[in-house]
Amino acid sequence: MKKASPFIQGTLVLTAANLFSRFIGFYNRIFLAGLIGAHQMGVYQMIFPIYLVGFSMCFQGFQTALSKIAASLHAKGREADARKLLSVTLCFTVFLSIIFSIIVFLFADEICRTFFKETDCIACLQIAVLVLPFVGLKACLHSYSLSLGKPQLPALSLCIEQITRVTSIFLISVTFFSKLPSAALLAVLGMVIGEMVSLFFTLIFFFIKKKEPGSAFRSKRSLLSELLSLGVPLTGNALSVTLLQSAESILIPMMLTRFYGTQHLAIETYGILNGMALPFIMFPSTITSSLSSMLLPKISAAKAEGNERTLSRASKYPLFFCMLLGLAAFFCFFTLGPWIGSLVFQSSACGIYLRLLSFLCPFLYISGTLTSILNGLGETKTTFLHNGISLVIRILFILFAIPLHGIYGYLFGLMTSSILLVLLNYRHMKKTLSSSSP
Repeated sequence: MKKASPFIQGTLVLTAANLFSRFIGFYNRIFLAGLIGAHQMGVYQMIFPIYLVGFSMCFQGFQTALSKIAASLHAKGREADARKLLSVTLCFTVFLSIIFSIIVFLFADEICRTFFKETDCIACLQIAVLVLPFVGLKACLHSYSLSLGKPQLPALSLCIEQITRVTSIFLISVTFFSKLPSAALLAVLGMVIGEMVSLFFTLIFFFIKKKEPGSAFRSKRSLLSELLSLGVPLTGNALSVTLLQSAESILIPMMLTRFYGTQHLAIETYGILNGMALPFIMFPSTITSSLSSMLLPKISAAKAEGNERTLSRASKYPLFFCMLLGLAAFFCFFTLGPWIGSLVFQSSACGIYLRLLSFLCPFLYISGTLTSILNGLGETKTTFLHNGISLVIRILFILFAIPLHGIYGYLFGLMTSSILLVLLNYRHMKKTLSSSSP
């Protein structure tokens, strides 16, 4: 009997882990929504613009570069150089994240009062950024494992993280929850404990499986140079996109306040959309994100080997699958959205948002896969440009549509920008693959 390819096996392993993690995460969100309420869920969501800026600046671009370069080195039989690249990446990125965490911790009060107008965010942000160096360390080890075509480590680590997060939140809720200065701190503490336990497992698993790679041919300086040459544009891409997303996250509550006339209702609406409806809509993307994680190193290796057949198949079939998944999710959420909102969150508004967001499903799921394909082909500047255009359109809708139409103005902008992003990325992918064919 013919065995499934390592690519398919890896995708299935990651998908199973992500599905398990999402189910646990949904229970966690339902439990949190009932315990701390929509307003504090909104407070919890508000810290992530700053948190994700740190992740983008210090890790995201470099871990993608690590995965791409290491996959190419492994394809050429240069395991020792790939291992040395990992150590260089870890030292460089952890150093950056420590600096970022210290700065944000010291100025958290000013950041929250200036941008969020919400003092409950201060302690939440300070605690969240302290764990950032450890999160980045874990992310780099996971990216390296994916470059080897071995998703078991990130898959197991993800499951352990979610189990630990939910368990710790429950234990805190029945012990000293009432003593917390802000209810949103419950969610932050659960996140921090989950990340730390997951990192501890990752380190043990990674070094137990460690093998002697032999002799390296390249110096750390040359590997750092290659990492920076690819990682800096990717970091610029990720950081620019994250900054625009952060501006979006800050502006939405501000513009909703103008529409509703009260900040409390604005943050509550934001909490329902970002903390309840969008996670449900993104649930099927568990599969597409697993696919995207495996696609980037596979396409990078195929390009390094000049394998045009693999490039074509790895670009065509995943997109077809994502389209089918998106259409199925559309019918599901359009039909069952109001029922899900009322039954799960006891929120009719959540159900309305789920039905409206269902139209986005095909475009949201295809978008991430297209981005991974283009990054694997080395088209990082193009993905940066397209993502930037998409986010600028969303911000324009936030500034001018939300004050007039409320959250519906944002949802229409989200639809417009998502469709445009998919069209731009697909057009460029076809052009790039056609030009690389003999």
